[in-house]
Amino acid sequence: MSRAKHLSMLIVKLALFVLVFALTAALVSMQEYPTDGIPLTQGFDEENIIVILENDARIDWEIVDGELVFDINQSGENYDDIAVLLTFDAVSYDSSFLRSLLGKDAGKHEEFITEMENGPWLGHCNFALKGDSFFTTGSGSYTFTDAALEDYTQSVLSSAANESTRTESFTVERGDDGVNVMLIFGTEDSGALPNGKYTLDAELKLGHPDGEQLKLGYFDIVGILFKVAAQSIGAAGWKIFSVTSWLTLYAVWVILGWFIYLWRDMRTVVGAFMSCSLTGCGTILKDVYVNGVYTGTVEENDGGAGILIGLIYAAITWVILTLTIPLRMIWYVIRDIIYLFKEDEVLEDFSYSGNLLGSIGIHVILIGIAGVFGAGMVLGIVSLIVGVGLCIAAHFLCKSCEL
Repeated sequence: MSRAKHLSMLIVKLALFVLVFALTAALVSMQEYPTDGIPLTQGFDEENIIVILENDARIDWEIVDGELVFDINQSGENYDDIAVLLTFDAVSYDSSFLRSLLGKDAGKHEEFITEMENGPWLGHCNFALKGDSFFTTGSGSYTFTDAALEDYTQSVLSSAANESTRTESFTVERGDDGVNVMLIFGTEDSGALPNGKYTLDAELKLGHPDGEQLKLGYFDIVGILFKVAAQSIGAAGWKIFSVTSWLTLYAVWVILGWFIYLWRDMRTVVGAFMSCSLTGCGTILKDVYVNGVYTGTVEENDGGAGILIGLIYAAITWVILTLTIPLRMIWYVIRDIIYLFKEDEVLEDFSYSGNLLGSIGIHVILIGIAGVFGAGMVLGIVSLIVGVGLCIAAHFLCKSCEL
């Protein structure tokens, strides 16, 4: 392998590293980027909360970094001995966020924006209750009741979690005093939550009264995503040195690595399955004697056990290959730097074009499978044909490089 090829490979990997760090920074920053939702704590004071306590239960609350933090001192005897009635105040739609995203194209959607400003709306709540621990809080469930009096039973999340639960839609009239929700610190099945601190993150989202969505083209959506990413990084900065950032960095690294090494890893996994499942498989002939008298021959096939072992071995191989993608990429960068200054010795040839085609082909096949079993039958079949074609081309490209 020439030095020029190692140099080109090094440039590609370094460009990929820059892309990974940029995506990580954007994803982490976008988690804190404001939306058009109404935070529960917006204008929050003692009039927005009614605490209902029974059986000597005790709880304190405070606002910390825009979130409502509860400190349970005594949970009581029953699961619903601590309940709080919360009110979203000043329910109205602020179109400034939407207009800022649309920019000069906002005028094209003026009718939609005006309907959103005037109301009424179809609203829903996004909510999550988190514990103190960064990774896990142990067992514990709570009940969230929305404005339509629908109950949602959810588990307490870790403090590092970013997901939230969405309620079903309910009607919000313009001029309402507020939207009321209730939080019960326990469930009938699991009982009351243990004592400790819990953080409620909740917002009210207002949608079009008829459930319509803003009609945007593909390139409009891509442009908005890039704008949000750039604005969020500008507002929040490059938050790389945190546990959440490092976990996100690792995940992004693996996902992007699949577009380079997925085809190669899949071939390795298939090889591992074949080599293990075929070892020892076959038919065993046994002579059977009863009371010393020969009665015949019995055939036994151990292929099933071999296939099971092969599947287990292939799954373990796949997990190891996936988890080590970042480590392998770092090693390949070091290797390319070394062989820029010395002669390339015995190294396995690697076809970037073949592996890239194969990796894309596998992703296209997965899209095709989802389409065939979903609503897009025609798109699914076309995707399957294209994906298989890419994989066939990748097979020959990789084979020609390896010979």
